[in-house]
Amino acid sequence: MGALEAARAEARAHDEPARHLLGYGLAVAAASLWAIGGVFAKMAFARGVPPAELAQVRIGLGFVMFALIVAAFRPKAGRVARRHVPLLIAFGVIGMAGVQLTYYEAIKRLPVVLALLIQYLGPLFVLVYVWLRGRKVGGRLWIAALLTLVGCYFALGAYDANLLDVNLEGALIALLSAGIFAFYLLVGERIVRAYSALTLLLYGFGIAAVAWTLLRPWWTLPFASWDGATYLLIAGVAIVGTLLPFFLSSTALTMLPATRVGLAETMEPVVAGIAAFVVLGEALAGPQLAGAALVLSGIALARSVQPTIDGV
Repeated sequence: MGALEAARAEARAHDEPARHLLGYGLAVAAASLWAIGGVFAKMAFARGVPPAELAQVRIGLGFVMFALIVAAFRPKAGRVARRHVPLLIAFGVIGMAGVQLTYYEAIKRLPVVLALLIQYLGPLFVLVYVWLRGRKVGGRLWIAALLTLVGCYFALGAYDANLLDVNLEGALIALLSAGIFAFYLLVGERIVRAYSALTLLLYGFGIAAVAWTLLRPWWTLPFASWDGATYLLIAGVAIVGTLLPFFLSSTALTMLPATRVGLAETMEPVVAGIAAFVVLGEALAGPQLAGAALVLSGIALARSVQPTIDGV
């Protein structure tokens, strides 16, 4: 039995680098698909689909897709304890629905890459939150926070009064999205301690879909006014920007620590910037590109720091 255990341990050690490499690949693929989904969303806005309507349809289709996966492959993922229902409701209504609505409202007003750069301040809001609650925060994390703040200043064009005036509304909405994203991360982390990522996605999308339906019933949406091209874009948002990336990201979390998955997924603003330039013609000025680089550097530095027992 001892020899067998040793052989298994050796096999796991041999497979670990390949498993880590696959995890990074899945996380980068997820980030890339989220970015492309954002470009599809902006193209749908140009065809007259309001952000709130697209967010509602995306959430509804996401719930249907994840419900089918759970029913077919993981029925047990649909079971939750009654005491966790309030937390799941908060996650679905505020975290899932709120972050998607504010993100879409932001990219309607800002270049996709700028909206993403601001939204990725969310993890740093988490950092400040845990510090205020008494957790230790190392110097590298505060350097990361400074890099992102300075970077956002330049990325948003705050050095140019004309650019700032154009971007201010979108920037404020994107900052709200970053705050909701921080809530999403904190509450989502609590939920996955008790359940799988698939349970988190099923109830997050499901509760968000119910909330949207109460605010605006599905049958009141202007389905008849959308043409074939618009439906293709919406399908792209649902499949390319929702089902596939959420599934890939959740799978990556089974192969890598969350900090490493987050580091890999900072590729999203980079891919979004390239895709938006190629497809939409959105380009940033030199100082804005430098600011974007600072934000990405800060995010990468923050995500690369491993948490400690009494710190983050």
